[in-house]
Amino acid sequence: MNQAQFATGQCRCGQITISISDAPVLSSQCHCKDCQRLSGTGHFSLAFFDESSVTISGQATGYTVTTDRGNRNTRYFCPKCGSRMYGINTGRPGKVAIPVGILDDNSWYEPDVVVYTRQRESWDITRTDIPNFEEMPPIPPQTS
Repeated sequence: MNQAQFATGQCRCGQITISISDAPVLSSQCHCKDCQRLSGTGHFSLAFFDESSVTISGQATGYTVTTDRGNRNTRYFCPKCGSRMYGINTGRPGKVAIPVGILDDNSWYEPDVVVYTRQRESWDITRTDIPNFEEMPPIPPQTS
């Protein structure tokens, strides 16, 4: 069966590929120190997708941390080339965070929110015409 694709992507070496069938449910820019260290710059641009719309091929390695909210955040990367591929957070069950830079075409990306602005570096300019939060805002309750 040939499922329609919203986006595709891969790690630098091509060992891990991602196919996404539906548009994101949320897009963000995160300025927390973890994301700064992972990106090597001032923020990480992420899109969150329903888990059911994401297909991952290849074996990624995970690294789990406990967030300031007490959630477990596991970030997965390629063990061969080191590319950050996706993340799973217990605070967002059923969602997969994808760094938009790994996608073949990310021209559709537009952040909905900017988080952890308290840690934003003065040289890293991000949008101010969308909601900006000093920390992680409360996650809205899931609706059925």
